[in-house]
Amino acid sequence: MRWTRWPSPAPRPGRPGSRETLVLIHGAAAHSGWWSGVAPILAERRPVVTLDLSGHGASDHRSWYDGDVWAAEVAAVVDRTAGGSAVLVGHSMGGLVAIATAARTPEAVAGLVIVDTRLPLRRPPGLPPLSAPVRLFASPEEALARFRLLPAETSAEPRLLDAVARAGLGETAGGWRWRHHPRARHRFTTDRVRRDLAAVSAPIGYVYGDRSTMGGPDSLAWLEEVQGRRIERGVVPGAYHHVPLDRPVDCADEVESVVNRLRVRR
Repeated sequence: MRWTRWPSPAPRPGRPGSRETLVLIHGAAAHSGWWSGVAPILAERRPVVTLDLSGHGASDHRSWYDGDVWAAEVAAVVDRTAGGSAVLVGHSMGGLVAIATAARTPEAVAGLVIVDTRLPLRRPPGLPPLSAPVRLFASPEEALARFRLLPAETSAEPRLLDAVARAGLGETAGGWRWRHHPRARHRFTTDRVRRDLAAVSAPIGYVYGDRSTMGGPDSLAWLEEVQGRRIERGVVPGAYHHVPLDRPVDCADEVESVVNRLRVRR
């Protein structure tokens, strides 16, 4: 599993180690580069780690994926990079992975910030079946011309989208392909997420785009209903579902604001 520790600021005098590490978890069919506009801003304020879940980005593929597998991976990264405890920030499916990690290894999770994760789960239209063959392209240009977000709505800068798409490509003997494993999709169920949430005691925040058709106020309300407590929230103006791409600066500011308002477990 691949991870990156971003350069962090020197500790302030009299406050060594006072700021919790943030571990940023990407969504389905994505990779750590989706945080490339957010991570350096957050890293000006506190230690930041990004990672590629197995089946995504530069990490290896597995024969099987589920919440247990990814939670163990995240917990291992936290142990290695953050002294055993961190605040997890997960976008979309990454929010589900963060919840699974907090349920299984509570000692590793000081807090959670869920970014525009749809709750309860509903499979968006347009997803290919798990049995769909890997799509091969004759060149990077052909693949890039077909790159689309799902859902497609975005206000991201074209240069950022191009960089994210290029980082998600890999060359094989048969041609160019997207690095993510097709089987690493829809590996969660609403019932499982509900059970995991019942076991989460860490403080939780929720950040969403004000134009999102995936997450948003309804997902936040469901989360509060299941948790039985008020959830700290942040709203990113002008962002659709892909908040870290659409408004990186505002996303970083809202994540930082929510973390500061959480009663983070130390």
